[in-house]
Amino acid sequence: MSDVTTAQPEPNGQQGEEAVHARLDMLLDLFRRRLQDDRAKAKAIDELASRLRAAEEGHFRQVLHPLVRRLALVVDRLDAYAGTDPDFVASVREEILDVLLDHGIRSVEVGSEFDPATQEAVGTEAVAAAPGTVRPVRRGFAHGDWVFRPAQVIVATQGDAAHRP
Repeated sequence: MSDVTTAQPEPNGQQGEEAVHARLDMLLDLFRRRLQDDRAKAKAIDELASRLRAAEEGHFRQVLHPLVRRLALVVDRLDAYAGTDPDFVASVREEILDVLLDHGIRSVEVGSEFDPATQEAVGTEAVAAAPGTVRPVRRGFAHGDWVFRPAQVIVATQGDAAHRP
């Protein structure tokens, strides 16, 4: 018996290279399919999230909006209160506003600039300073991006622009 082992013939260099290329092509195809599948799943998740937001907003508009509209009128009355116990009225108003905020309803902010997306101009007032919002008249309310009652404001104008027809 001989101690010499016979060597296996080495694969042809070109065949080995083709096998590696075939394997790489297969892996590249698998990667592309999984990437496409991930993109499809992400698109489906975004679509479902959008549908959920629309359903929640629809629920608010159908069910909560009438209640919130009525509570907003109560808040208006509390804002206008000039009676003997302003501290009590202020605490009730803040409590109602907190309850509304707990349900995603927020007061519309009124800053120094007039914003037609969230504010309704109900009057003008001539001032020497730069034009903008002078003061709020009635609080506005919003739910998410939807402003269902814009804040009513008096808008400042320069000079005698408030007297123009």
